[in-house]
Amino acid sequence: MSKRKKYKVIDLFSGAGGFGLGFRMAGYDLCLSLEIDQWATDTLSENNDNGMIILKNDIRNYETRKTILNACKNTPDIVIGGPPCQGFSNAGSFRIKPNDPRNSLFKNFAKWVEYLQPTIFIMENVKGILSKCDSKGSRIIEIIRNTFSDIGYSNLNIWALNAAEYGVPQLRERVFIVGHKKNIAMEPPPKTHYINKRVKGIEKAITVKEAISDLPKISASEGQEFMEYEAEPKTEYQIWARRDQKILYNHVAMKHTKRIIERFSHIDIGESVFDVPLKHKERKRNGNGVISEQSFNMNNRRLNPNKPSCTIPASFYSSFVHPYLNRNITAREAARLQSFPDDYRFMGKRTLISSRLLKRNGAPHYSYLSQYNQIGNAVPPLLSKAIAEHIYSFL
Repeated sequence: MSKRKKYKVIDLFSGAGGFGLGFRMAGYDLCLSLEIDQWATDTLSENNDNGMIILKNDIRNYETRKTILNACKNTPDIVIGGPPCQGFSNAGSFRIKPNDPRNSLFKNFAKWVEYLQPTIFIMENVKGILSKCDSKGSRIIEIIRNTFSDIGYSNLNIWALNAAEYGVPQLRERVFIVGHKKNIAMEPPPKTHYINKRVKGIEKAITVKEAISDLPKISASEGQEFMEYEAEPKTEYQIWARRDQKILYNHVAMKHTKRIIERFSHIDIGESVFDVPLKHKERKRNGNGVISEQSFNMNNRRLNPNKPSCTIPASFYSSFVHPYLNRNITAREAARLQSFPDDYRFMGKRTLISSRLLKRNGAPHYSYLSQYNQIGNAVPPLLSKAIAEHIYSFL
């Protein structure tokens, strides 16, 4: 693709830049990224080697044609973005909260599409967006259809894709809403990997072991933001991830107490803290050692090394235990499972306490996206790359 025309792309709600990185990998010109969070924009800046314009701003500050055209000097061929999805998550109730501001941010995305009129736009979100209704009972996906139809994109293509079927070592299902200025139908990109049942002509999905087994074997509290590799890459995926990188970034293990490490030692592959013996279960906070009655079956699940990873969520620091070591996975291990190459460095703190606790401690302004948040929120770059290569023929 490098010898062909380099179409221009802008990335809205860009976060740490996974969506845009995939397009860069596919040979596109990523000319602008818009993101509100300080640490995420620090990550974008750290990895910006192509002169991309980075706007640290709230998309709601761009309400008019003039403000949008002033911000985007180059008319893009493609507009991509993933408006925050928490309001549509399947973890919530069937109907979304009417006052949640995150539920209407796709309309701000639509304003950029309306005023810039790209050939193609691609909006990423969670699968819940297909089933959720607003407070009046109207389906969110139909509201989105009508919104884009009103600005000239009446034929939306809805792609439900699993990242593991496109070379990402992770079972991650996401929806991509794709519109073309000429309202043509576009099939989803062809799968390159199979998950369970063998498919002739494509490869088996990449496993956790194939993705991270070459990374330094560090225990809880060990590791550094800058490290040297200790072993040679063992798989094609590891060779791809390393490229020519000599320094390993963001490979720092969480600090765990001896009690937590002991608890982890009783979690077998595929099990979670919910499955450990009674004496090793979670205790109530300030409960004088009383066993917690809450179910934590989704917390601290030990990853199966011989399968793709479970979905990496936005706050994954306590979600997964390393396949062999008694600690949670590091930011770099999660980045590998998200298909970020090793030369992509994440900025900001590794973790941050909840916004509720920050407010209680009088520091709400410090509520930025940690490295873990940035990685878990991202569109996997290899999935994005597959999409970018697929839509080239439609431009």
